[in-house]
Amino acid sequence: MTTYVTRTILFTSGLVIALATAPLKGDQGVQAPPVFRSAVDLIHFDVSVLDKQRRPVRGLVANDFTVLEDGKPQTIATFLAVDAPPLAPAPSAKWMREVSPDVHTNEPEQNPEGRLFVLLIDDGLIPPDPAALKNAKKIARGVIDRLSPSDQVAVVFTFAAGDAQTFTTDRKRLLAAIDSLRAGPASHLLGWDTAVSRSPRDRNAPLVPAVDGDAGLRLGSLRTLQMVADTLIAAPQRRKAVIFISPGVTVDQASDARPVKAGSGSPGGAIREANRQLVREMPRVLERMARANVTMYAFDPCGLDGLESYIARAAAGLPSLRSAVTPPPPFYHWLDPDSAPPPRSLAHHAATLDMDFLVTAAVNTGGRAIVNTNDFDPGLDGIFEENASYYLLGYVKPEKNAAGSLHRVTIKVDRPDVTVRTRNGYDTENEPKPGTNSKDQSPADAAIALRLEEAAAGPVADGELPLQIALAPMAVQGAPGDESAVVIVVGFRQPSVAARTQEVVDLQIGAFTPDGRRVGPLQRQTAAFTLVPGRDAIRYEVLTKVGLPPGRFELRVAAHRKTDNAKGSVYADVVVPNFAKAPLSLSGVWLEATPGTSALGRDALASIFPFTPTAVREFTERDAVSACFRIYQGGAAPLMPVPLTIRIVNDHDVVVATASGTVGAERFDPRLRAADHRFDVQVGALPAGRYLLSFEATLDKTTARRDVMFGVR
Repeated sequence: MTTYVTRTILFTSGLVIALATAPLKGDQGVQAPPVFRSAVDLIHFDVSVLDKQRRPVRGLVANDFTVLEDGKPQTIATFLAVDAPPLAPAPSAKWMREVSPDVHTNEPEQNPEGRLFVLLIDDGLIPPDPAALKNAKKIARGVIDRLSPSDQVAVVFTFAAGDAQTFTTDRKRLLAAIDSLRAGPASHLLGWDTAVSRSPRDRNAPLVPAVDGDAGLRLGSLRTLQMVADTLIAAPQRRKAVIFISPGVTVDQASDARPVKAGSGSPGGAIREANRQLVREMPRVLERMARANVTMYAFDPCGLDGLESYIARAAAGLPSLRSAVTPPPPFYHWLDPDSAPPPRSLAHHAATLDMDFLVTAAVNTGGRAIVNTNDFDPGLDGIFEENASYYLLGYVKPEKNAAGSLHRVTIKVDRPDVTVRTRNGYDTENEPKPGTNSKDQSPADAAIALRLEEAAAGPVADGELPLQIALAPMAVQGAPGDESAVVIVVGFRQPSVAARTQEVVDLQIGAFTPDGRRVGPLQRQTAAFTLVPGRDAIRYEVLTKVGLPPGRFELRVAAHRKTDNAKGSVYADVVVPNFAKAPLSLSGVWLEATPGTSALGRDALASIFPFTPTAVREFTERDAVSACFRIYQGGAAPLMPVPLTIRIVNDHDVVVATASGTVGAERFDPRLRAADHRFDVQVGALPAGRYLLSFEATLDKTTARRDVMFGVR
């Protein structure tokens, strides 16, 4: 049994300048995960093969598959059978599931076992019913609980786009996005809440709908589905599924096909046209999903009879429907009514159309609809079972294919009674466009710019070039207004070289809001250096920063390495506090280590702080490690002393080191309203394992916290 001793660690005020460079440290004994590599002349497909019970068929080989492009057989050039790993055992410490890492890698993108799931939550149409909202969150959390370590999930909303979460393996961020769900503004009353007289000159004319306020929400749901499909087309080497949590989209195809009475003068023309647009859009959306091999699994969070009962209750309070008691006849025209339906008839009609949409969309994409139930676990279990095994294959693109042309692909399997699911074709790429600012670039620079743009353009990062980044937001000294910066440490690792080699790496950094809008221009940086022969793998880091206002952003960092033309990217979320106005906030935490990793671009950070941060989070007992950060008191109130608590917790949730004290008001720079703090992490006294280093500051009722995960080997 291991005994853990809690130690008290003394504070060290101020910041200490770290060694700028030290001998390169190798990563011995680390094996790279298998990579299903791409090539410009290969067309890739992910293929699911299911038996009659929708269970995956395993054990197939390349010779079991036949690939036809435009009816002509193709030779399979690459083939890989993929089995998703089982669920990881529950972590030994709670923080290992609940804390977001401050270092991000593109390691998941290098693993073909990783599946892509889009949690598309139709918040615009989910009614404000507590049970429906609770179920929607329960379904979404059930997806997160069933993920393997290599799976990535994006959370997308049809209404509150700003609450979305791009693809990540970070459980904390995914759950935060799910918990942000709120009911949308949909009424589900098909316009009867805006009823007007069918003929204003006739006092006895019946009331009919004039405008359906849900029309834009329905169209938004369909277009979000198409956006998701178009995005996933760019990820052919992954098993992809959309889990659509929605009461359904009201698309009335039957009524659309019926003529409107000539000269009726009905005021519902806008409602009819909105429905007609949905009728036109729906097959296009399903075709795009089939093209991308996106399987939809639809969940109705309203449960058994939930939506119909909700609509019936809401409709019963409408003056336009209060006196209606006779069910409408079979020939009743829902888009051109001549009388009001009873509330229960309206509810049944609307709920039926919504359920039909869920079933149709799921079946047409090879998925299933989990409806008419309050028990969602069997459906979730079935989804992950049938996506647990699949095949990745590729063939050489025919030379005759013109740029921008469309080609239909059919994949068959030499087995009886199986269903094959894959995308049904592909569009050849248009001629590549020049890179950013190519007008003033040489052909070589334009080619690098294009490679960088390609690496950062996909829905998930590019894992061809292994990368890791550490992010730390901070205030910018002397900057106008609320401008801040995010310090970025980009870590590279490559095999050793036999002779001195000149290396050049190019970086491109883009910042985006949660709804996908780019913030400022793309930022480019180049670093040149010499690789020295050695036995170990080579590690080096490039330091840079990007200016950002307060808010939540996704950073897309792309890199290109000159010696082998390799490209890669890392995507990471970062929240920038309002350092100037928040009563209390903390910068990100920078770690520095001696001996360290060669750092390039140090001059870019010289005006911000006098030390060299690292993205390394694995240390040995011989390393000297320090953590540095800044405490800010925003606003104009008098500077106050700030209590600070530091803890180190091991991977069994045992606190192995603590420190507590107060950062005196005299330590705060009165101009910056900031105090620097440095903490020495005595890794030599820690047993091998995983650790969480936490800093928590308090001021009155405000608490600010930063966490850093690290390991000791």
